[in-house]
Amino acid sequence: MAISFNNITYDKIMIPLRDKLRTEFAGAMPIYFDNTHRQVGNKSLRIYPVAQTLQDKRTRSYINLYEIEMDYVLNTNRSNEKALDEMYKDVTRVETVLFNNSNGGDIPYFYAGMPTIDHNIDTDIPNAIVSRITVPVLYEEVHEKFVRFITSNDKFFVTSDGSFYIVRN
Repeated sequence: MAISFNNITYDKIMIPLRDKLRTEFAGAMPIYFDNTHRQVGNKSLRIYPVAQTLQDKRTRSYINLYEIEMDYVLNTNRSNEKALDEMYKDVTRVETVLFNNSNGGDIPYFYAGMPTIDHNIDTDIPNAIVSRITVPVLYEEVHEKFVRFITSNDKFFVTSDGSFYIVRN
């Protein structure tokens, strides 16, 4: 399969992140991928990619920095203090999951730093309070190194990196 922005971002970064958060919240909060907000309950977490930049190119791999944003949406009146407490508690749980898995662990990537969190951001969602969590993620994609044959007599091959191969029929 060819490497693309989508299959790395979704398959390697966002799906393991979503699964980790779903385990933490045990189904109490819908977690979904989308570029726009959907009404899916009293509270929800929307995960979406924002940016990708090349950090380092190596001989057999490259490391990209992916910026993933999560919008925590709680449908309620802004003046409700219990709702604000619930929002802070849930966002802190998300931050704790990210912190506890910051060195990779059982997920295939590393966080490039602690997430930034903006509470009570302005959105066009009526009767809702929204917190935005921005997560910088480093992911190393390993690829095959192709070598060329420099010497051959149809049975013995020596490659440009010095490896020696014998071909048998």
